[in-house]
Amino acid sequence: MIADYINYILLILVITLPITYKYLFWLYTIQLKEYRWDRFKEYILTPQGKSAIFNFWFFIELPLLLITITIFFDKNFEIIIYPIIFYFFLIQNIFVIWKIFRKKIIKPKLTGRLILTIFIILFLISLDVYHIFSYNFYQIIYAYIILMWILAPIVIFISIIISSPLVKYLKNKRIKKAVNISQNIKKVTKIWITWSYWKSSIKEFLSSILEKEWNTLKTPKNQNTELSVSSLVINKLTNKYKYFIAEMWAYKIWEIKTLWEIVNHKYWFLTSVWSQHLWLFWNIQNTKTAKLEITQKVLENKWKLYINWENQNIREINFSKKLNIIKYWNEKWSDVTYKINSNSDSNTKFTLKYKNKSYNFDTNIIWEHSILNITWVIAFCLDIWIVEKNIKKYLSNLKQPENTLEITKTKKYTLINDSQNLSENWLLAWLNVLKIFKWNKVLVLDDILELWKKSKEIHINLWEKIAKEKYVNEILFTWANFWSFFKKWLLKGWFDEENFIKNIENIKKWSTILFEWKRSRKYFEALISDSWEE
Repeated sequence: MIADYINYILLILVITLPITYKYLFWLYTIQLKEYRWDRFKEYILTPQGKSAIFNFWFFIELPLLLITITIFFDKNFEIIIYPIIFYFFLIQNIFVIWKIFRKKIIKPKLTGRLILTIFIILFLISLDVYHIFSYNFYQIIYAYIILMWILAPIVIFISIIISSPLVKYLKNKRIKKAVNISQNIKKVTKIWITWSYWKSSIKEFLSSILEKEWNTLKTPKNQNTELSVSSLVINKLTNKYKYFIAEMWAYKIWEIKTLWEIVNHKYWFLTSVWSQHLWLFWNIQNTKTAKLEITQKVLENKWKLYINWENQNIREINFSKKLNIIKYWNEKWSDVTYKINSNSDSNTKFTLKYKNKSYNFDTNIIWEHSILNITWVIAFCLDIWIVEKNIKKYLSNLKQPENTLEITKTKKYTLINDSQNLSENWLLAWLNVLKIFKWNKVLVLDDILELWKKSKEIHINLWEKIAKEKYVNEILFTWANFWSFFKKWLLKGWFDEENFIKNIENIKKWSTILFEWKRSRKYFEALISDSWEE
């Protein structure tokens, strides 16, 4: 009996590190999806998500589970099963230690919800193990270990479901507190920036100008959920601020109502409606419907809307004629129009027309779609009586938001870090701008996520266009859910096998390199530091 207990203790010791690693990975992934089953489900249905579950190890784990079941019929099988399980996890320890050595460990951000989820997981496992040993169910311990290993995401979501009533209560309590504070603080002019993409860029452009004129509060980085904005309202929003700029995003139609209650805004910036997050809204029409939810409140309070009239999906929304709308685009039927007079790899000169008056501006922002977004920022600044000469001064020192088309020149390369966001239109717009740059042009690319049933179609169309237009000379994929289709269309165009880079060290000197979406960031950071690791 003592020998058995020693064996069980040794087994627990050998499984601790790999199980901890596996649960940290899935906790990170689920946290990235904001603990939402709808977003996580979309992830696991992609080739990337499937490979995370049905990988090399899975085809070893499944037979192991079947083997452990034999102990139910004959306990003598334990003498065979124990070393199999023990050495399986011993190999897993080597694998994890190698990951740690290479600094490849993925871990979630420490938050209150994460701690609560981990506590429930540990409680459930402890309760199970207690009953297994208390009632002498030793024959199921091996099957239990393998099940907890294979079903890690399910175990985490069970813990999330258990904690959901408490989380929902605390969340609603915090949101209600934020709503009360926002409604009572009437001296602060509140601005809401929302929808598919460009939210962070416009927020940063606008805040960088407003904060030079008045005390201005903005939501940090890309924290745009109802809970993160509520926390900011509770902790920082006071009457000492003149303006409060909130970047916000909803995942369901009905969630829009909660957002405008938190912000209680006077101005609304609608950036775009496109294919992003189709998994959550199912189709573009539902996304448009979500926009119309807010317009009635805007109408009641006589708020003002600044909308991107370039976006076809926005143009198709049936806005009430009674709404106070400012449309911006480079077409004559818009309220705000712009014309680029000249641009280079470091400067853009453009003319803006608004309310029958022309303005000439000069900025170090070079991307045309950034100029598009700057035009409505300028229109807003003119509406709130910021003088023209000040706007010109602020534009001359304007910077791209962090990880959004930031240009860094090293001794070897011109690096363009755009790892914060990625969408179909966004990518094509920035690739088009690469024409400004000379020499070899390289694209380091991650996948576009949450496109639901449109994912395959959008990716195929995107890569067919890239192949035909010859935007870049070489491509390095950080991950490709549709790699076979990408390669097919690229090879149909002018790409050859040598145009696909496998090692970042092979990038030619003097190249201009565009980094798109999150997994490309590690390559950017490696080249900045003049070191890289595959």
